Amino acid sequence: MFKRVNKITALLVAAASVMSVIPAMATDSTRLGTKDGTITNAIAYKDGKYVYRGYRTDDDNESIYYNAGDKDKELDDVQDADLMGAFDDKYAFANDGNDQYLVDLSAGKVTDESTPEDQADTASTKLRTALKKTDRYGSDVAVAAADLGYLNKDETGALPGPKFAETWYAYSVGGNSQDNAVNGKLFGFTNTTGKYVDASNLANVYAYSSYKGKNVKIEEYNDYNDDTKLEAKLLGQPTVLTQDKNYIYAVVKVAIVDTSASTIKAAAGVTTDAAIDAKHTGTTTIHTYLQKISKTQGDKKDDAFLPKSVDSYELDNKKYLDNGDVEDAYTAILLNDDGYSIENNQYRVKGDALYVTRVKSDKVKVFALKMSKIKENTISIGGVKISSDKVDAYVVKKTGDVDQDLPDTGVTSDGTSVSIDVDGNTWAINEGKIYKFTGTDKTTVFTCDRSLDKLSVYDDSSLIAWDGSGDGGVYTTVKEGKAQTAAESPTTPAIPAKIGWDKLADGTWNFYDATGTKLASKWANVGGIWYYLKADGVMATGWLNDNGTWYYLTGSGAMATGWLNDNGTWYYLAGSGAMQTGWINVNDKWYYLNPVSGGPLGAMLANTTVNGYVLGRDGAWIQ
Repeated sequence: MFKRVNKITALLVAAASVMSVIPAMATDSTRLGTKDGTITNAIAYKDGKYVYRGYRTDDDNESIYYNAGDKDKELDDVQDADLMGAFDDKYAFANDGNDQYLVDLSAGKVTDESTPEDQADTASTKLRTALKKTDRYGSDVAVAAADLGYLNKDETGALPGPKFAETWYAYSVGGNSQDNAVNGKLFGFTNTTGKYVDASNLANVYAYSSYKGKNVKIEEYNDYNDDTKLEAKLLGQPTVLTQDKNYIYAVVKVAIVDTSASTIKAAAGVTTDAAIDAKHTGTTTIHTYLQKISKTQGDKKDDAFLPKSVDSYELDNKKYLDNGDVEDAYTAILLNDDGYSIENNQYRVKGDALYVTRVKSDKVKVFALKMSKIKENTISIGGVKISSDKVDAYVVKKTGDVDQDLPDTGVTSDGTSVSIDVDGNTWAINEGKIYKFTGTDKTTVFTCDRSLDKLSVYDDSSLIAWDGSGDGGVYTTVKEGKAQTAAESPTTPAIPAKIGWDKLADGTWNFYDATGTKLASKWANVGGIWYYLKADGVMATGWLNDNGTWYYLTGSGAMATGWLNDNGTWYYLAGSGAMQTGWINVNDKWYYLNPVSGGPLGAMLANTTVNGYVLGRDGAWIQ
């Protein structure tokens, strides 16, 4: 219905731009008008350029198109490929089964000469050549392509991190030296040229020494220190969270072995000091650290390059330190909590803060974490609290957070309602507003049509948002959206006596279009929000039956979409606003909405069985 009322949209939006009173709350954000076009996924690039999969009109092919800010260009060879994400400094990665392609976003060209897989192979070959020259890895080392790569969601093999940045990889290689090996493997990171840093030697972790009565620094893995009675053992390959220009940020699990007399006695019941110097006996505790690993090559070990620096910060869940901010940081990074899955986490570093963006189906939350030194009075070792005034701990702690509701489609296969731009800022779209999180400060930057629920952002001047439902057939960008809004604005100063919203004495509202005509029995799109004016011209609220289709208008008159709770009964309204009945699938869960008049029409059923399918308390089919 709504796709064909565009004949009056220009008049209505023009009226909205000059009206003095409207039911909806005013905003200082920029309005982005909509354009026709069906998009299934898109990637924004700088200077307003973007690439998308979809089509503008029904006469167009569904394909991948490139737009440099003026008109679309269908790209050859990738008509059936899926857009996966940004890659390297200027590319979009496209995947068609076993075939990989890169779209050069600066020129709008497709290349299959240097695909992500080819680039990873080249990096592997160069790394192999470099490592063969070292005693640490051995001249006969074979670095297989399968050993190189950190497979993330878009299958490029690259380490996760900021958009359009230099590509780095993780490697896992069998080594000659077993001093720091974990199950015969040494770990590290390399760029595409074979410049690498070994991550298996430098520990630089802090742990409590019972012998010293304070936290001490352990500089290398598998290097027992008789002065502190401590040894650190790396337990596996570092798990990379993100990177920036100079550092890689990875989580490591480390076993701390304390062989001091007190721990030996506590752990093994030793009654003499005879076992004090016995290596690899005593108490072992498992610690988790966030490491900041320099990409710059530093000293060598057996001819292999080590990082110039490694800084380690404890991630603790009140196991050793009783600190709520430290526990919150641990939860944000390592735990599935409150419906958030760590698989959907995204990480960015800005300044001295690590920002964690957590997304679930209907909400996004951004945590600000800081890597810092704190002073504690007690520490827990093996469940025993130890008091000390020398427990200087280097930890990750939460310094703030902020959240925002999403249109119940936060994470799907065809894009997300959340995007992180090239500068590390998180963006989210919900109910006609596009939000920007600068750290934990949230602002509304743009307003748009409420049907738009997916977006990709490069920066403040380059983003694309679209209707991910497949029903609406609309999208917007900063450049095209501003132009559309300007085109729909009045071109002459002549204004009728009444235009826009008019509040009556009884508190109801009428609406007058740009010609001064009062609308009646019509839908009106005002500022991207749909309203209905009844036969007497009064703005409708509550349930509305329009030609046999039910809609719901909120107290402000705005048409509702998505899930609606009306007096304790749940209904679902499509992106068009139409009430749904029968079986529907929302976020991979099936629900049944009453299709008959025997009960409330459209009401979600729960705690019952429909045609043999059991519905749970939340209405979802229990599979």
